[in-house]
Amino acid sequence: MDGFAVTRLAIGAAFLLVAAVADVRTRRVPDPVWIGLGSIGLVVLAGEFVQDQIETDAWALLGSAAILFFAIFYGSPLFEEDGFHARPLRLLLFIVAAALLVYPAAVHSASGASLSQDLLELYSMPVMVVVYQAFYRARILHGGADAKALIALGLLVPTYPDMAPFPLITLDPRVETFWRITFPFSLVVWVDAAVLFLAVPLGLLLWNAARGDLAFPQALLGYRARLDSFPPHAWLMEKINARGEHVLVLFPKRGGNRTQDLERLRAEGIDRAWATPQVPFMVPLLGGLFLAFFIGNVLLGFLRLVG
Repeated sequence: MDGFAVTRLAIGAAFLLVAAVADVRTRRVPDPVWIGLGSIGLVVLAGEFVQDQIETDAWALLGSAAILFFAIFYGSPLFEEDGFHARPLRLLLFIVAAALLVYPAAVHSASGASLSQDLLELYSMPVMVVVYQAFYRARILHGGADAKALIALGLLVPTYPDMAPFPLITLDPRVETFWRITFPFSLVVWVDAAVLFLAVPLGLLLWNAARGDLAFPQALLGYRARLDSFPPHAWLMEKINARGEHVLVLFPKRGGNRTQDLERLRAEGIDRAWATPQVPFMVPLLGGLFLAFFIGNVLLGFLRLVG
């Protein structure tokens, strides 16, 4: 069992516990939590580089990831609601990050040498910073905190940790090398968290069954709530649209004018409506971290079992 792996688990668990408490209470996690987690992750990785005397090209990937990570929290974005804004300093930083990303591959290509397994795995750091932001934009990740958490975890645990005899579910040796490069450890944490998250629809179904509200598929996604005491951490699934039609929205979008939507429903004589809860994803994400370290990829294990 590697000391760095234990350190990373302890740090990740501590920060995710703080995030989970904040998420349960307010459904918000302050940015300093993720800035702290990502920064400590970079420092731990730098210490590991020094101790293991890893090839110098790895520092370029660390630098690229650091620039992309801190750009999330500091400075004004290039794209805002009113369109694109050319910000010279920010563009320069992104160019530097891109150059650092390309540098190891370019150097090895010029010398005719292939990239080592360690370097290939470390490429996930800067790459996943961009990928998780894209997931958020595409609504694959529902909350900004979810994306920031996974990005920070990707910096904290950029490669698969050595926790022997864990995890219990190991990779097939025939695909292990490829899998460790294409499916970074932070993705395993996310997948395991998603598996734990499946308990939510089951819980909602049981709750609705006990109350006699078995309408499908909304019984798997939410519950009926009174409009005069509508829960603060929930989204409306029923709305009156611009044409005056009463519609069911299974997956409500972020934002919107909830007060106006509630008033329109009341005006139609509706006193109870389906609502989907804003589930604090940091809770299953914390569980996913422990599952990833000690059990492994739960979904992969299930597929092996039924395959």
